Order: sequence, then structure tokens, then C-alpha cells
Amino acid sequence: MKQRILIFFLLLAGTASVVAQKQTVSGVVKDSFLGETVVGANVLIKGTLIGEVTDIEGKFSLQMDKGKYTLEVTYVGYNPASIDIEVADKPVSLTFKMKTIVLDEISIVGDVARSRETPVAFTTLLPDQIEERLAGQDIPMLLNKTPGVYATEQGGGDGDARITIRGFSQRNVAVMLDGIPVNDMENGWVYWSNWFGLNAVTRSIQVQRGLGASKLALPSVGGTINILTKGIENNRSFSIEQGIDNNGKLTTNLGFTSGQLKQGWSFTLAGAYKSGKGWVDQTNVKAWFFFARIDKRWGKHITSLTGFGAPQTHTQRSYKRSIAAYDTTYAKEHGVSSEDFPVILDEGTGYNQHWGFLKRDAEQWNSDYSARILNPDAKREALNEKVNTYFKPQFSIRDFWNVNSRFVLSNTIYLSLGNGGGQGTRRSLKNTNLITAEDVENNPDIFSQDEVGQINWQSIYDQNSKPTNTGFGVTYPIDSTYSDKLYYSSNYLVQSKNNHRWYGLLSTFNYRVNNQINWSGGIDLRSYKAEHYMEVTDLMGGDYAIDKYDIRNDYDANPQLAVKHVGDKVYYYDDGLVNWGGLFTQVEYKTGNISIFGNVTASVSGFKKIDYFGDNESNWKYKPGFTIKTGANYNLSERSNVFINLGYLSKTRDFRYYFQGYTANFLPDSITKNERVKAMELGYSFISNSFSANVNAYYTKWENKPTRQVRGEYEDPETGASGYTYGDIPGMDALHIGIELDFIYKILRNLDFQGLISLGNWKWDKKIENLQMYYTDNNQPANTLSFDATGIHVGDAAQTQLGASLRYEPIRGLYIEGGGTYFNRYYSDFNPEECTDELGNPVESWRIPAYVLVDFHAGYRFKFNKLDRFAFTIKFNMLNVLNSVYISDAKNNDTYIQRSFSSFDARSASVFMGAGRRFVVSLKIVFF
Repeated sequence: MKQRILIFFLLLAGTASVVAQKQTVSGVVKDSFLGETVVGANVLIKGTLIGEVTDIEGKFSLQMDKGKYTLEVTYVGYNPASIDIEVADKPVSLTFKMKTIVLDEISIVGDVARSRETPVAFTTLLPDQIEERLAGQDIPMLLNKTPGVYATEQGGGDGDARITIRGFSQRNVAVMLDGIPVNDMENGWVYWSNWFGLNAVTRSIQVQRGLGASKLALPSVGGTINILTKGIENNRSFSIEQGIDNNGKLTTNLGFTSGQLKQGWSFTLAGAYKSGKGWVDQTNVKAWFFFARIDKRWGKHITSLTGFGAPQTHTQRSYKRSIAAYDTTYAKEHGVSSEDFPVILDEGTGYNQHWGFLKRDAEQWNSDYSARILNPDAKREALNEKVNTYFKPQFSIRDFWNVNSRFVLSNTIYLSLGNGGGQGTRRSLKNTNLITAEDVENNPDIFSQDEVGQINWQSIYDQNSKPTNTGFGVTYPIDSTYSDKLYYSSNYLVQSKNNHRWYGLLSTFNYRVNNQINWSGGIDLRSYKAEHYMEVTDLMGGDYAIDKYDIRNDYDANPQLAVKHVGDKVYYYDDGLVNWGGLFTQVEYKTGNISIFGNVTASVSGFKKIDYFGDNESNWKYKPGFTIKTGANYNLSERSNVFINLGYLSKTRDFRYYFQGYTANFLPDSITKNERVKAMELGYSFISNSFSANVNAYYTKWENKPTRQVRGEYEDPETGASGYTYGDIPGMDALHIGIELDFIYKILRNLDFQGLISLGNWKWDKKIENLQMYYTDNNQPANTLSFDATGIHVGDAAQTQLGASLRYEPIRGLYIEGGGTYFNRYYSDFNPEECTDELGNPVESWRIPAYVLVDFHAGYRFKFNKLDRFAFTIKFNMLNVLNSVYISDAKNNDTYIQRSFSSFDARSASVFMGAGRRFVVSLKIVFF
């Protein structure tokens, strides 16, 4: 018995000794180019079958005896990686960086910047960061924690976000999706509602600030946003996610990525659906999203076919209001006297004036239109004036050809089809096309607001459907000129249509001359045609409307030509055509610690307009432009590097700046000269295991920047004649300089601290003297206008931005993150011609109060032992944790609010209030 006990303890001691000799070898497997983790990679000890598969965070852990080993990592779509290690007395921590087989495609087609090599300032967001922080917002809102970026939700409608980079609006920020430019060809805008659901298939989002690394001739004055989607190089997975926010809005996402299959095929599929209420009153959304990408590897080719789109309808809040209309306490705190308050007060930050209640069809025509009868089924419902409905699918086919070890060729053909527009209201007058203040004063019920600031739809509807009302000196709604029994609509709903057809070819080559020199270039061809018109959608109780804007018609001879029904075009009808041709070439030189690039682009933009109602068609006008960029990066050591870049951009103006209003008449060449941009940037980066930082300074001089057409009223001092006038400012100058810093400090292995500082100094630098104004009715000279904007700060974005966040992972799979962003020196948007006082001195626009937004994100990724091929993620996001009251957007001296002032202060401003506290919870299930 004693011998058995002795043997037992000897065996136990031996086992303990063996265990004690083992050490933990752990690590993470990452994509070498983008830095994202690789899930499901095989990690094996060379020459054995011992190993592990990386988990949902790309991590692995092995228990190994002391000794020397070679670890090998493999995954479909990546080149194998290996590393030699020695296991001794301490645990071993490793990071594998795997190179994707299609690395050249990503770098060449996507124009993605690389650390310690590309001399530009950039920030890259990976799928985990997007998933953890997006919280149901539009993509631009995710970028507010990037230096120099300011994004807002504007009116709060779903998909209505905007973004500025270094003080430049998104019209001057190039947005690219898998290398394809998506900025509107006429006005440069990006409509984010068209990209709902894209986050489900996004591989990375890279924000390049300044002129950027793109080889194309793009309007990237402020920066470039590159969005790359998943494809053949990604892990195989299927996911489903369900989220809900505090307003009850539901979002469902489905995604499937096959990874590389047999015979070189790969499929990426995604779908999403969103429906519910927004935080602004009566801003609802219903949107779908689909994405399909098929990749095929054959020989030295990878061919990709991609199609995606997001048909959606969402209601909006389009126009700003006085501060007191939302919150009188906040208004008083910032200097607004109660004597200056508007009529509508204290409606809350979500106040939306664009809706009201309506009880339709209380009376209806009988079958032969001989009498009106009561409708017992009529119900009182909410109706929103501002509704955006749009569908913009995009399709592309790309062939990427590795001709040989030195030469690569990529060709992409793409097509975008847009259909839809925004709903609004229109007044219908028979005798004039203009509504004066006297007209409205004599008819206060027309398009009026009720006692709580909502549209009085019922008064409009009743006026259109009851013959007892009068207006504008004639009896409504019956007018025998057009009909002796049908009812005439004095006000009705319309949709401003903006349909387009856009196709293009993007061809790029890359030739490695030798180990030091890379030469690339190509062509960028685009053709765009947009159809613009206003269409009657709802006659609001009446039977027809009157519109006389088509000058091709003789309305006096045939009044019936002015009669409009649902589906008819009114007010304007025109086509805008844009052709674009670009050539680009770039040379990169890299040797030792130095990398240098030079880029030259040349483009020709063609513009044409067909004004159907104005019976006028312009000729084609072609305008050339070009870009010259160069930069260099020098790696001071294995941890630090410096860079510099310089650029000059001669940019053609957007389509809208070449024509007079809705007409097809070109403006004079003297006031449509190219915009000129001169830019320089310096940067320094430091990278270590525990601390990394980037600091850069920039200088951007923008000359001949176009602004809107100046409008006004003029009275001749001799004759007393008055009229409306307009003038076209030839161009403004602005100087944007600033410094940016972002860093991350790894306090502990599982505790990170991140921060950012962005300090800008953006000012106008132009004085205009004796700008000729013209009468709108006959284009004859009227008065002149002078103003001085020299030294006035550029508005519409915060020039000071500070941010900090802390991220903690107490156990594997659980993350907790909290952070805040501070915005200050934010000047309200304004028109430069309105920034001069009576003495001719420049006056700053109103400075919006500084504010801080604190957000909180938490989630837990886990598996069940019996379901090891399933990964679960529970997320909780809270935005604006402190429920801060703040102004997100403002317009200085706005004349369209209830009580207008020209005092350059809080009472003169119209504003959008930002969202209060919100939260989103979601559950995601991934099957590998």
C-alpha cells in the first residue's frame, strides 16, 4: 500500500515537472497591408500536426516545450508566413503579418496609403473599429474622431450627414469606393443615404487628409476617403446582426463571404434592412441594401463583378430655425433677449417644422363629378413635407492582370443609375409666377403654421377642396377659365427629380522598372447625364394645378396648357451633361530609408445643358485642368519617419457654376476661370510597441474659389423702378493652415489610451469692389456691390478639435471604450458678400458655442464550446452620454427665419440642434 502511494506521488511530481517545462506561445495574425486581424488562420509547428486556428480576434495560444521551433501560418488568399522562435523560461508573444495574394490590386486600384512609405497624413479604420463605433450612424459620423474632420447629421434625417476635412466641405473631398469615384458629377456632393448597409462588407476606410495619394485627378482639396470592400482575400464567414435603438428603429444585416473556393471562385453577398423613427420629429426611414461581388481567379487574372444599391425613403428636416424655437433657456444663455424671440418657442431639439396633421378626403367627388359627398372613412394622419426617395445602384466589372513579375494592368468599367428626388411644396398662381409679401399677408392660411409650429395642412387641403375660400383676388377652388367644376389647387406637393445615368472606364497600369523605381499611369473616362425636373405628386384635395413656366407654350391662346395633374412636370425641366477625360502618371522611387513620388494628371471636363422649358440648348464647353504632386518620406530609424508633400491643383469648377440659374446660358469666361490650389504638408511619425504618434502641419491656399450667385433687390434712384438683381462673384480666396496630432499609448497589454489634437486657422482672403449686378428679368446692368472678407474665419466647421478615449479589455473578447471629443472655434456658415458692416469693414460671423460629446461603447465576443464554429457578439453603444445641448450647424444672419436680424450674433442665426442621448443594442452571430 505504501509503495502504491509512493509511486502515485512520484508520477504526480513527474507530471508537474513536465507541465512546468512548457511555456505559452501566443500571438495575433494580421493582414500586413491594412492591419486587420485574420480569423480562422492555421498556426502549426513545422513538421508536426500540432497547432491551432486563430479565434474571432485573430489570436492563438499554444503550450510548447522548451526548445527551438518554426511556426507556420497559412490561410486561403494569403501567402504562407513563418517565423523561427526559441521557447525558454518566459512566455512568447508574436505578431504574424501575412501578405494577401491580391496585395497589388488593393494598393494599385484602391490608392491606399502605406505607413512609413506614403508621404501623406492618413487614418485607417478596420472592420472591428467600424463595427464597434458606428452605432447605426452614417459613415461620416464615425470619422469625427479623426484629426481635422468635422461631421454632422445636419437636419437629423437618416443618411443626411455631411463631412468637412480641414475646413473644406465634402464637395471638395474625394470619396472612392474600390477605386471608383462617387462624388456627384454636377455638384461634387456625396449623398450618404445611398450607401446605407455598406459597413457590412467594408474591409477598411482610409481617410487621407490634404491632396492625398490618389493618382486620379480628383477634387481632393480637403482629403480623400477610400472605402474598400471584402473579396477573394477575406475569410469565409456568414453573419447575421440585429440592432435596435432607443427610438425603436430596427436594423438587420446579413453577410456572406466565401473566401477563395476551388477553381479560384469567391462570392461576397450582403443585405440589410432598416425601418423606424429617427430622433427628430417625424423623420422616419425605410431602406434596403444589397451587395454582391463575384471574384474569379484564372491564370494571371482576377476578374470581379460587383453590384450594390440601397433603395430608400426617409423624411427630413431641411431648414434651420431660431435657437429659441428649440430651447429658450439655451438661447438666453447665449445672449438672445426674450424680446427677440420668434413666435414658435421651446419645441425641443428634435423640433421639425416640416410636418403637420391632415384629414384627407372628408369630401369626395361622386363617380360623374356632379357633386361632392362626405367620406366616413377619412382619417387624420401625419404628413411630412420633406421626403427623400432615391435608388442609385452601381455595377462594375474589373479585370486585374499580373502580366508578369513587373507589369500589372487593371481595367474597370462601371455604371451608376440614379432615380428619385426630394419632396417639397409649391404654390400655384394663375396670373404671376412670383408670390409677394402682400400676397401672403392677405391670405394668411396659405402654407401657414399652426399654434405649435407645424404645417397647417388642413387649411391648405380645405382651401383646395371647398369653394367658400378665396385668395389672391379670385374665387377658389373653381375657375371657369380652366374648368367649371373641377377644383383648383393653390398649393400642392412636388418631387424635385434628379435622375442620372453615369458610366466610366478606369484603366491603370503599374510597371516595376527595377527594385527601386515603380511607374504607374492610366486613363479615367466618364460620361454623365442627369435629368432634372419638378413633378406634381399630390394635389392636396384639388383636381389640378396651374404652372406657366414652359415658354414654349402660348398660355393666352390655350389656357389648358397650364393645367397640371399628378405626374406632370412644373417649374423647370432640364438635362445636365458632363463628360470627363483624364490622364495620369506617377513615378515612385524607394531605396533604403527613402521613398519619393511624383504625380502628374491632366483632365478635360465638358459641360452642356438642355433647358426644355426655356427652349434653349447650350453648346459643349470644354475646360482643362491639371494636378502636380510630389512628396518624400524618410525613415529616420525603425521607429520614426518624416515626410513632406507639395501640390498644385488647377481645378475646373462644378457644373452649376458655369450656368445662370436654371437656364442653359453660360456665364462669361472671365468669371468661370479654374480654381487654383497650392498645398504643402510636413509630418512626423513614431511607432513603438507601447506608444505611437503622428503629427503633421499643413498649408493650403485656395484661389478663385467659387461662391453662390449674389441676389438682391434694387431701386433706381432716378426713376424709382425696382427689380430683382443678381451678380456672379468671380472667385474668392481662402487660406487654410493647421497642425494635427493623434497618438495611442498602450498603458497595459489590454488598456489603450488614444488622443487627438487638431488646431486650424482657416480664413477668407479677398476683397471685392464694384461687382456688377444685373436685373434678372432682362439681364441689364443694375447697381454694383462691394464687400470685404479679408481675415474673416471660414465657417461651417470647428477649427479646434480635441479628443481622448480609453479602451479596456478586462477579459478576452470583452471590450469597454469611453471617449469624448471637444469642438470649438466653430463659426457659423455665411455668405461672404454679407460680412461687411455699414462702414465697409469685415465682420466675423457668429461663433457657435463650444461643446463636448462623450460616447460609450461596449461589447463581448464569445463562443460556446459545443458551437465552436459560431461566434457571438453583443454590443451596446451610447452616444452623447452626458445629453449635452449643442448646436451642430448654423447659418449667420439668416433672413428666412421668423424674426430675422443682421446682427452677427445668436439671435440672427438659424441652427440645427444636435442629437441628445441615444443608445443602440445589437446581437451578431458569425458562422465560420
